Amino acid sequence: MATPFKVFRDNQKILMVVFGALLMVAFIILPPVLQFGFTNRQVELDKGEVVVTVGKEELRVDDVRELSNKYNLVARVMTAAIQQCVQLQGSPNPPMPPIPGLQIQPPTQQSPGGPVYQPVPAEVAVRFHAWAKKADDMGLVIDDEAVREFLSETAGGRLSDYDYNALLGYVTGENSLITYDYFFEMVRDVLKAQKIQALVIRDGRVVTPSSAWVAYRNMNRTISVEMFPIAATNFTSKVGEPSDSQIKELFEKYRHQSRNPMANQIGFRQLDKIALAYVKGDIANFVDAAKSQITDEQVAAYYEENKDSYRKPTLPSAEPEKPATEGEAAPMETTETPAEGEKPAAEGDKPMEEAKPEPMTEPMEEPKTETPAEEKPATEEPAKEEPAQPADEPMTEEPKTDEAAGEESASEEPKAEDSSFNQASPSGVQLVSYLQDEGADPMPEQPAEEVVEEEAVVVEDPMDDNAPETQTNAPMTGTESPAEGTPTEEGPVEYKPLAEVQDQIRTRLAQPIAQKAMTDALSEIRSELQLQYESYRYSKSDENSDPTQSPYDSNALETMATKLGLTFGAMPLMDIISASETELAREAMHMEIVPDPVRYLRQENRSMVAEAFQFGTPLFQSRLFPGAPQSQMMFQRGEPEVQYIYWKTEQKDGFVPTLDDVRPEVVSTWKQLEAQKLAKAEAEEVAGLVKSKEGLLEAAKTHDAAPPIVANNITYFSQLPGQQSLTLGDIAGVPSEEISQEMMEALFSTPLNASTVAPNLKQTVYYVAFVTGETETNAELRQNLLAVIQGSLPDSVLNYSSQEENMVTGVILQDYFDPSHIEWKVDPMNFDAES
Repeated sequence: MATPFKVFRDNQKILMVVFGALLMVAFIILPPVLQFGFTNRQVELDKGEVVVTVGKEELRVDDVRELSNKYNLVARVMTAAIQQCVQLQGSPNPPMPPIPGLQIQPPTQQSPGGPVYQPVPAEVAVRFHAWAKKADDMGLVIDDEAVREFLSETAGGRLSDYDYNALLGYVTGENSLITYDYFFEMVRDVLKAQKIQALVIRDGRVVTPSSAWVAYRNMNRTISVEMFPIAATNFTSKVGEPSDSQIKELFEKYRHQSRNPMANQIGFRQLDKIALAYVKGDIANFVDAAKSQITDEQVAAYYEENKDSYRKPTLPSAEPEKPATEGEAAPMETTETPAEGEKPAAEGDKPMEEAKPEPMTEPMEEPKTETPAEEKPATEEPAKEEPAQPADEPMTEEPKTDEAAGEESASEEPKAEDSSFNQASPSGVQLVSYLQDEGADPMPEQPAEEVVEEEAVVVEDPMDDNAPETQTNAPMTGTESPAEGTPTEEGPVEYKPLAEVQDQIRTRLAQPIAQKAMTDALSEIRSELQLQYESYRYSKSDENSDPTQSPYDSNALETMATKLGLTFGAMPLMDIISASETELAREAMHMEIVPDPVRYLRQENRSMVAEAFQFGTPLFQSRLFPGAPQSQMMFQRGEPEVQYIYWKTEQKDGFVPTLDDVRPEVVSTWKQLEAQKLAKAEAEEVAGLVKSKEGLLEAAKTHDAAPPIVANNITYFSQLPGQQSLTLGDIAGVPSEEISQEMMEALFSTPLNASTVAPNLKQTVYYVAFVTGETETNAELRQNLLAVIQGSLPDSVLNYSSQEENMVTGVILQDYFDPSHIEWKVDPMNFDAES
């Protein structure tokens, strides 16, 4: 009987071949099969979860990191190349449109500027990758010569392939496995996206004739319109219920997008939500109690120490003073106290030059005939020598010592007629105000021609003894001044009685006491909150404790706050968009003046609700708002009069919902969109039938609308504040928050006596509008535009056109990349933080 060993010996060659084949299968072929069959899921987990989709392409964590690394490497090498070119006295040509991670900073007084590398965020890397995919879909090819040309031009022709290879080694390190050929292919991928972007993004301010005309028209056209609204809410009942397929289609389109009512953006992604509790301290609640601590003696003492603050205002008489007659003229040396209502004599120790403006305060009727303006240029001598001297007032030679000063006034004053004061106010009101800044009495209004003539009289010689009889003139010496006093010299100073201002003084004295009382009350309740929070924080380690259970007793806190003169309140669980619309968000605001590197100082409006969402404060930990100033520089006067202590009572992270989570919201959104379509169609149909104002009125009655809104002389923009952004104009009868650029564009692109449809910002109301008037026709505006073009367009037109171009580019990009084309499964900001 044959044994197994005999069989082996007889067939050992054949069996050796068989065993060798089995060993090959066991060691080479079987492991991959087993790994694929049993550990394929583990391999997927090692790659990471899908974090974003670009079309049908799924990108996992490692894929996104690889994209970021690729764009970061290209940016670092290109930054080093431009820097090397500058050192070699070359002229680099930075890529335009720019590539991710490479920025060119302009030179400033503090920095010479130049290329700066900045890490590429994951969101930017994915977006650039999407551009490259679009280039592939359109058949864009970047050959080797195009890559070499890009590298050469960027470095100003100063660097070769060997130089770039050296820079690559410098950036990546000596032990890097990235070869120059691999880097070359990276640059090719970057160029795909960069070149496709260049088709829709242009460098500089490129303005076409049509865009220049639209910009000039929008900035210079003034129109009048009449319009009435057609609201989408009127069509909700006509919409019906959506089908399951319609609901699912709308949900899938916007499930990863967050809603933003300010941008009219639909979204079903749920935002982070928080609930708040707060204690409010208002100094007004403490002032009454503090006022009771102020004694009458303190009020009286403060009144006496600060009596000048309570002077009665002295207002000038509404009627001009009667001119003095010849018989009433008195020498300037008199020391008699003038009667009430009359001008007191000025003190004689004033310099004579200060008296020159005085005659301007006198009536001007007589000088018109006494000293005609035509006679002034007849001679170079002062005009005071031309008229005959009155017999009863002989002229002496004493004033001649000051003739030089009078001549200087005569030569200098006409030059002032060319100043901005005279040009800005032909009536002379501004000029008089300017001359009377020392406190002189105001001059009664008079015709413009009289002002000019009287100025000539005053300029020639304000101290002329031959002045008209209506002026109270007397012999004067060099140490005397005209009979013109300051308001502070008119009679005794009168003060408001103490009884009238004592409550005001008591409130002022009570302010610091009330402020301290409110601060002490807030400190007391915050100390209590801190003690309870510390106990809660240490107890969280207990397995039996619930970390979401509030450590505070709301009823006890409310009772304590009321006793201390504070107010207790709460905000329910909501996201930042809903919370920003609450009364608490509107009230809990604080303005600070903080340093700004550009404008030195700027105003910053802080919101307690916004900061509650922004700061990662733990649950139940209290914060003081506004607390200490955010700036190191202190610009506030004392403590804020309203302060809050707030803490989070509940929080819920945002998430991408399922259809069941937000089905009612999806249905409501679908109905709103359908109602808007019906309202827009109805408005367009009505606008097509309206041919006159009467037709608009009849259409408004047919739609049960109120009488049409009448808005006269409206402009596209309300102001052009320098280099700041343009602000849309106002339309009477339309809330400012509803005015949109689309509404303005519809109105201002419509010719006279024509109708249009102008939607509001959220497109929930469509206005049927009829243009009833315009200050200038389009033909006249075109002629004006041609007149202002002197070889180049005005800066205002260029700036506006550039803004319009940016908006158009944004629209192209939005249409080019539909929100559903790139869908992030995670927050890209969090992805960068985790990386």
